[in-house]
Amino acid sequence: MVRVRLLAAAILAAGLTLAAGIPARAVVPPVPDPAKDRVVSLWPAQMPAAGISGQYGPSGDGFLTLPYLGDWHIVTSIFDHCSPTYGQNGRICRFDGVVAEAGPNDPAGLYQGYPLTPGGKNDLYYEGHDGYDLSLYFEQVLAAADGLVSYADWATPGCATCSFGQGIRLDHGNGFDTLYGHLSRLLVDRGQWVRRGQVIGISGKTGSVSGAHLHFGVYRHATWNPIDPFGWSGPGRDPWPEDVGNLWLGGAAHTPNVAIPKVAVRAVPVTGSYDVQVSWSSPGDSVTYDLTEYADGASGAPLLAGSTDTTAVVRGQPDHSMWFLVTAHTSLGLWDRGASPLVGFSLPARSKGPL
Repeated sequence: MVRVRLLAAAILAAGLTLAAGIPARAVVPPVPDPAKDRVVSLWPAQMPAAGISGQYGPSGDGFLTLPYLGDWHIVTSIFDHCSPTYGQNGRICRFDGVVAEAGPNDPAGLYQGYPLTPGGKNDLYYEGHDGYDLSLYFEQVLAAADGLVSYADWATPGCATCSFGQGIRLDHGNGFDTLYGHLSRLLVDRGQWVRRGQVIGISGKTGSVSGAHLHFGVYRHATWNPIDPFGWSGPGRDPWPEDVGNLWLGGAAHTPNVAIPKVAVRAVPVTGSYDVQVSWSSPGDSVTYDLTEYADGASGAPLLAGSTDTTAVVRGQPDHSMWFLVTAHTSLGLWDRGASPLVGFSLPARSKGPL
């Protein structure tokens, strides 16, 4: 337990000292502007019902998990087994053998979908795509397996709207790499070793995009040829000869099994004083906490940063109210925030000073 007094100089000094111990990459992403950034996709779901978290093919020696946590995210573009080279041949082929073909009235262009049924609107997207587009809206992007960061930069230096924009490439040491594209923020550096489930970036809409999402691709390390982590479960031979089968850990696309932080905060006045007993907790691995106090609507005052403490006593003031914000960071870079109830103090009827 730590006791904190509301003295501006002490708070500032403590904040600066403790902040030095925070990992440089343990940051909270900015809040985007939905009016400018969100693009609501009207495309149909691109995967069959069991595509995510379902079972396709033998489990084999798969090693990948999905690059996000939480609820399932819609796949807006699939891996095209008929031509994952951004070229055109008039066909889009999904890993389970579903095929969509161009018709005489389909518009020309690379980024297009073809109807699954003649004249229908349930298009499959998009021809020539060499990975999976996931509808992550400025969200944490996770490493799909342990690996070495071999690239963390712009695809085309000086061009924010080219190719996959800001991206990260991980070398998993087994002949395969994964690519995470269109990121708004990079949270790892080249040469850094990362673990499965570690936060490596924030999704976004850099590069050639129509809206915020994550491009997730798997490639052969030696040749950079794309492969589908679902392999091929359709009839006959795989149209794309580079595939090696199902690469998902356990044979199904699941989120990694890591502890997700969930902050709970309590703030209780101490009887007979203007002190407030603040306590907090969160699940997670090697959790550290930031504690910020807000008083009478003023901007927050940092009280703790990068601390393992889970309780503090804070001095309040008569005729003032206060509440507390706690941010938890795990060793994998996952984070969550929680707020306490509002706590207020009134002057005693016959007293004009603190107790």
